[in-house]
Amino acid sequence: ISATASKKMLVVCVVAMMMMMMTTEAAAVLKTGGQLKHSLKLHKKSSLALEMVPLQLDPNALVPSGNFRALENASISPWTYNFSSDESLFPPLSEARCLLHGCLDKKGQEDLNLESKPIMRQVLLLRRVRSAGAESGAEQSYHFRLESRLIAVGCTCVRVNVQRQQ
Repeated sequence: ISATASKKMLVVCVVAMMMMMMTTEAAAVLKTGGQLKHSLKLHKKSSLALEMVPLQLDPNALVPSGNFRALENASISPWTYNFSSDESLFPPLSEARCLLHGCLDKKGQEDLNLESKPIMRQVLLLRRVRSAGAESGAEQSYHFRLESRLIAVGCTCVRVNVQRQQ
């Protein structure tokens, strides 16, 4: 599978997931006949009311995936992607890994006067979790839990940081 096809499939999966979530929320609002509200116990003496609103995704606002240049091989700090095999995560996780300690110079040789460092980004993921009340013999019941993770999305060159002691 090419990188472009993989990106398109990821966009389709995310849109489908969001549409399923919107349908579920809309059905819950229709059943209750109004706003969907939950209370979250923060402390024994206080509670916080959360209001859930349906997510509306405008397909016209999506950026069309064009032919983007693959930066991981054109960079002076090249990287590769490691793909997660954790089936319970959505979307599937791919994390960058820097290929060099230094950076490439004009001749394509590694220059150790510069350092290759990962570019970190916080991402939101959904983890599929078995529901607590699910019976072992019956069909399993699952829900999705939102998680935040800090992952490397690429690599960049930085100057070597040398601190002189006095």
